[in-house]
Amino acid sequence: MTENVVQSQARGKEVRITIRRPDNRNALNREVADGIMAAICAAERDSDCRVIVLTGEGERAFCAGGDIKAGADGGPFVQDPADPDHFAGRLFETIQACRKPTIARINGVAMGAGAGIICACDLAVMADHARIGTPEVKVGLFPMTIVPPMMRVLPRRRLMEMFITGVPLTAEEALQFNLVNYVTDAAGLDDKVAELVVQIAAQSPSAIRLGKYACHAMEDMTYPQQMRFAETLLPRVAQTEDAREGFDAFIEKRKPEWTGR
Repeated sequence: MTENVVQSQARGKEVRITIRRPDNRNALNREVADGIMAAICAAERDSDCRVIVLTGEGERAFCAGGDIKAGADGGPFVQDPADPDHFAGRLFETIQACRKPTIARINGVAMGAGAGIICACDLAVMADHARIGTPEVKVGLFPMTIVPPMMRVLPRRRLMEMFITGVPLTAEEALQFNLVNYVTDAAGLDDKVAELVVQIAAQSPSAIRLGKYACHAMEDMTYPQQMRFAETLLPRVAQTEDAREGFDAFIEKRKPEWTGR
């Protein structure tokens, strides 16, 4: 059943993971989260994949948040309070820990968990008609699970305004507050994503992999700890095959041929 709600498709150097619940505005439930996580794990093992793109089907919604309609399993009402582990939190952690670059292709509204997915990704490209919001307060809830990924991207005051008013951001506001990297019209969305994929795929996979690991690890360190960690990791990067190839290609004035090792 997971394949019906999440599609993973190889597109050259890109693997595109698409939520396929357009009738439910691509709302998140356990099946969707499991499908995305499985697709990410498969893409990480695929040596041809250099970039992972996450999106929703259609132009209406990227992901409208957790599925909270009656009988659905996407909201907090079905969660066991004695077992606080939630599939949305595991999904955000899986995206953020992914060893390959991730791009959120925001084709429509992104609410609640959809905003969390965007913030867990490395880059984000947004259609100008889309909106990003956290409307949970309007139904007497607070978006607890998406606080961690969103706190790493947005300034505190802007984030609190979103949380306690429930008012969504326009595409222009999302760009202004650095929630997304680029805003395009709907027709240009795929062109901008493709441009980023080409730019990323031209770089060293091993440098990106180690660099992502370092950036995430250093987020919770003090400044002196960050410096010591960086100094320790730099020789490891320099000892990779890609680093040697990069230096040789620079000296020989040619394009490098990356092995990813």
